[in-house]
Amino acid sequence: MRAKIIFFLSLLIPFALVFTYVWSTATDLAFRDDLYLIKGGFIESYCKGTLTLADLWRPAAATRLIGYNLLQIANIKWFGMNSRLFVLLIPFLMLCSALLIYRDYRKSLTPERSPEFSAASYLVLTLILFNVIQWEGLTFGYGFIFQAPMPFFIASFISLELFLSTGARKYWPAALILPALAVLVFGGSHIFAFAPALGSAFLCYLLTRRSRLTKDFWCRVLLISVFLAALAFLYMFRIHHNDYHPNSSYHAAEVFARPLEAVQFLLAAFGASVVGVDAAADYFSFHTMVVFGLFVVLLYAVALILFFRSRMYERTYLPFFLIMQAIWYLGFMTLGRFNYGIDYGMASRYTCGSIYGLVALAWIFLFILVRPVRSTALLKGTICVSFVMIFAGMLLTARVEWRIQPYRKVYFEQLHAIALRVDTATPEELSKFEERPELVRDSLRLLREYRLNAYRTTSVDRE
Repeated sequence: MRAKIIFFLSLLIPFALVFTYVWSTATDLAFRDDLYLIKGGFIESYCKGTLTLADLWRPAAATRLIGYNLLQIANIKWFGMNSRLFVLLIPFLMLCSALLIYRDYRKSLTPERSPEFSAASYLVLTLILFNVIQWEGLTFGYGFIFQAPMPFFIASFISLELFLSTGARKYWPAALILPALAVLVFGGSHIFAFAPALGSAFLCYLLTRRSRLTKDFWCRVLLISVFLAALAFLYMFRIHHNDYHPNSSYHAAEVFARPLEAVQFLLAAFGASVVGVDAAADYFSFHTMVVFGLFVVLLYAVALILFFRSRMYERTYLPFFLIMQAIWYLGFMTLGRFNYGIDYGMASRYTCGSIYGLVALAWIFLFILVRPVRSTALLKGTICVSFVMIFAGMLLTARVEWRIQPYRKVYFEQLHAIALRVDTATPEELSKFEERPELVRDSLRLLREYRLNAYRTTSVDRE
């Protein structure tokens, strides 16, 4: 009972902090990416009664959004497209991830440490996970896309590991259903990193347990491989057909043409998972962020070495998977966004994926510190310095984001006022929605016509 109370507090305190931020900042307004889903998108089709499965399955920059689309339709039907509801769901998605991670975290510290210690030390991980460094994924409805994939990816990984390692029939349904949801329904922008991260973890499993693999195990591997390949085929089939962003593409040619700049882009993205983009703009230069990123990458390398040297994989593979997911995610993001500017990868929305790598890093370091084997003074010093750097960066970021928070709230209120006079709003005003002014105007007019979103409870005179 005591361990459960401690664990509850380890979850509740960080969760309450991020939920307070969301509650006080989140907007009930279609913003940014939501707008291209309205006019000419599935929302217009639904409103006009012409919605088809193709509209729901339609890709956006080679990303399927069917889970988000279905939830948005339910939101329109029952709540008049209240965008704030989506944002308020986000902390609970993060909570699901935290609960799933704790399952393996507690197992990794047993039996050397008590349940109370496991529950109390988990606060270190939850303080990293529930952090406002991810503010872009915490303030408007489309942020759901950035946050929804990870709990499904983690649950899929756990279910697949259980099925492959035990073969028990009770794990069959989860091993089939959860990956299907993760890939086809809620994968979002993280999906392209999921396959190589899963493959990397599976390879790790094979190499570390190669002497214990049975014929039945390989049969299960074949079954799951065929199933995952079928999911990948379904997802990728005609992936560019009728894309909302037909000109979007990966910029591999530019990356290879300017490799030094690409490396700086990627390192700055790693650095921004510790020191958020707004804090970096106030206190550090871009090149300082590149140095921070290099330090983070070195910490990942140290963590992976320790993961294997300590044989932590005999208790859990989840931290390895989370690190691989973060690395592959930022790698694909570099290929897709490099052409947008050398500091574009520092954007807050990308920390919604990279933050899980830091969670895994802290997990491995804690495992090393608390194991019975004595660590060297150098290793302990490296780990302590790492924790100081991570939490100093996140504390600085949190301070900056909470300072900016009132201005974000005012900004969204200004957008709401602009939406209420959409007919006379200037292109400069409409561009504040961070989409093309013409698209913003048309989308807002459609919402007004069907009394959705900002026009749900407001009487608006057409001008």
